Amino acid sequence: MAGRPSDRKSAPDFVDSFDVDAVPIGPGCYLMEDERGEIIYVGKAKNLRARIRQYVNDQDSRYSVKFLMGRVADIGFLVTHTEKEALLLENSLIKQHRPRYNVRLKDDKTFISLRMDPREDFPRVTVVRRYKKDGAQYFGPYSSAQAVRESLRFIHRVFPLRRCSDNVMRNRARPCLYHQMNQCGAPCVGLVDRDGYHEVVDQVMLVLDGRIAELEQVLLARIHAHAEQLDFEKAAVLRDRLFDLRRTFERQRTVAVPGAEDRDVFGLHTQGRFCEVQVLFFRGGTLLGGKAYSFHQHEMPTAELVGSFLLQYYADAPLVPSEILVPVELEEASVLAEVLSEQRGRKVTIHQPQRGDKRALVTMANRNARKSFEEKRLADEANADLIEQVRLALQIDRTPERIECYDISTIQGAKAVGSMVTFVGGVPDKSKYRRFAIRSVEGQDDFGMLREVLLRRFTKGVEEDDLPDLVVIDGGRGQLNVALAVFRDLGIEDLPAVGMAKARAQSEQGHSPERFVLSGRVNPLILPQHSPVVHLMVRLRDEAHRFAITYHRKKRTQETLRTRLTDIPGIGPARARTLLNNVGSIGRIQRASVETIAALPGFNNTLARRVKEHLGPVGTLRDQD
Repeated sequence: MAGRPSDRKSAPDFVDSFDVDAVPIGPGCYLMEDERGEIIYVGKAKNLRARIRQYVNDQDSRYSVKFLMGRVADIGFLVTHTEKEALLLENSLIKQHRPRYNVRLKDDKTFISLRMDPREDFPRVTVVRRYKKDGAQYFGPYSSAQAVRESLRFIHRVFPLRRCSDNVMRNRARPCLYHQMNQCGAPCVGLVDRDGYHEVVDQVMLVLDGRIAELEQVLLARIHAHAEQLDFEKAAVLRDRLFDLRRTFERQRTVAVPGAEDRDVFGLHTQGRFCEVQVLFFRGGTLLGGKAYSFHQHEMPTAELVGSFLLQYYADAPLVPSEILVPVELEEASVLAEVLSEQRGRKVTIHQPQRGDKRALVTMANRNARKSFEEKRLADEANADLIEQVRLALQIDRTPERIECYDISTIQGAKAVGSMVTFVGGVPDKSKYRRFAIRSVEGQDDFGMLREVLLRRFTKGVEEDDLPDLVVIDGGRGQLNVALAVFRDLGIEDLPAVGMAKARAQSEQGHSPERFVLSGRVNPLILPQHSPVVHLMVRLRDEAHRFAITYHRKKRTQETLRTRLTDIPGIGPARARTLLNNVGSIGRIQRASVETIAALPGFNNTLARRVKEHLGPVGTLRDQD
């Protein structure tokens, strides 16, 4: 893959002059480049020469292959010893080069899961979004945060596990309110020993594993054992737990599927260059939920798309199930199953069912993928119509596909910050959010602060040709004039801008209507307050306000840390954060004992006494509870 871009052939010249016999024989990866030298596609093959010969000699009739070969100006190769190495190498190359025509999951993909470490003396269940190889047990993934909350609510209501952090548990002197509600065994004060607590932990892990029938048998056996020993109080507790368990999970038995306890079922729907992948989670034979993934402008064959997706999907998954059902036959199914089996520590099977109940599950996943695709397409059409309504209502010439909104947050000029939020196609695009710390303006000068923010944003925007279709300013005529002046200074007078503010006087309905201040219009524009355009613009303005306030509070917190805690010798930002997170406010740190502070991570008796001496007794500094 050597050579400068200026030396590269065009795609037709490359195909005519390419020597297939020079391609290595054996497994490996191939990287396709366009005329500019950019890698546009990464693939793998059991036999590189045979695969490339099909492509170059036009022996593969698939449209996606013809499309790619019409754009390829060079092909490079990386030879591996085995198909497994080629599979892993392809995944790494996709993450590294981000080829335009490969399917690629976003790097910020997260799974909502539950974590419990049974090696601890008194474990608790926590919500996590990242899987770590730390020896703990992970359960999930869950389809939504609401599903996680419902699971936690059930666990805490039925099983008396602790909820407090390790530091809080170590420093607690008496049981908390949850113990009084019979929702915690109070291990913090020794009201339950380790063995008794782990009996409950084992039961919770059976629930999270979906092994409800096994747990029922365990509870029944324990109830009978306590009854035979005439320990009826303990038997009654377990009886109530069994009743709650059956009542909660009875309705889920209707969606239970016989066979593998844990399985993921994948469905697929393609339309043109758009693809929707749906995964359904079965845990303990019960359908827990699902998740859909959308891919646009993909040009790879369907089987390759699914195989590449699976490897990326399970790279950070908290749990690899024992069985994976796919909608198409995968050439590398056995190799991929071997990789996932090593990750899971037990055997994993991947296959495409042809008939029976498993085929019905794949069909159901395909239907869900199609439904998700249609819902998103309808949502895109609705957003496109809404954007057109914005264009007409605000009297601008071009469709405002990308809208940016700006806001300033300050308290009497102190810790002033600016925010920029971006909506693309009517929905937030948080990757394009920006925040600005005001540098050159002192005092309460909102106009000067806004001018600084806009100058910094649009000076760079002009240089990089990165401009929105519409600018919204949180404010009235004065703020809008500041924006227009900045645009004139930068030579971008054709950029539409609008000010958005509430009226000074309330309407007859008892609320202040939203006003839109337009350039060239004397009176503000007041649209019907119930219209979708107003709702969208209010969402945009409120999001900019929220983003600015969040940054402003962060700066104030940092300043509080600097002046109150980090002035103490030996206390940096990390230890100051530990104090605030575990003890509380400055006032609570003043009231805490030396022993309590010394027990925190990173502290000792000497440092704890220094903190107490520096802060002084309660009342010498303003308490911030």
